[in-house]
Amino acid sequence: MDDCTVTPAVPNAGLDFSGLDFAGIDPGDAGKVCDAIARDENFHGYIPSESLGFIVRNYRGLAALGALEPAWLDAYVHASHFDSVGLDVPRAIFDACDRARLLALKPLGDAVALTQNGRITLFRGCAGPVHHMGLSWTPSLDKAIWYAAHHAEYYDLGNVAVYAATLDVAEIYCRLDHYDIDLIACPSDWWRVDVPANEFRLDRRR
Repeated sequence: MDDCTVTPAVPNAGLDFSGLDFAGIDPGDAGKVCDAIARDENFHGYIPSESLGFIVRNYRGLAALGALEPAWLDAYVHASHFDSVGLDVPRAIFDACDRARLLALKPLGDAVALTQNGRITLFRGCAGPVHHMGLSWTPSLDKAIWYAAHHAEYYDLGNVAVYAATLDVAEIYCRLDHYDIDLIACPSDWWRVDVPANEFRLDRRR
């Protein structure tokens, strides 16, 4: 990697960035990314449109540098979809993160206050011909129903459904607030909830 030159006065300027792939990133921006990593700062803002691809290519190296978690959370929240990489890649990146650091940045808070014996049931609303069990789940059945209805309305889709999964709280990576309470998890098992069709409406309380 020849695109990254760290400002000598920056703390930790001696870090080794040679294993990072800066393909398609302007050399000046690459230098800013390396400076941010050396300062232990979030680099996402220096390459917002390239951050997701950069992390996908380099998440193992970024984890080794202690620079993965803040930038990945920003890139994940602002990504509209992961069609180009598949759902296994975001899960692998979350697995590469330091779980304690993720939870320090985005704690679960009161979202798990009513759990029993360390277990929690989460819900996911879907719409369209194919339902993907992604990483974003909510502890609210009402919100999952509303999200399925909203997705169907916004994209003119049918086939709305809600799925449930019960898992250990320790399996939740973190909590985001992009869509209300957004718990990031990858359940191994789930089932479809029997929701009456007239419940899929946008005027329901959530």
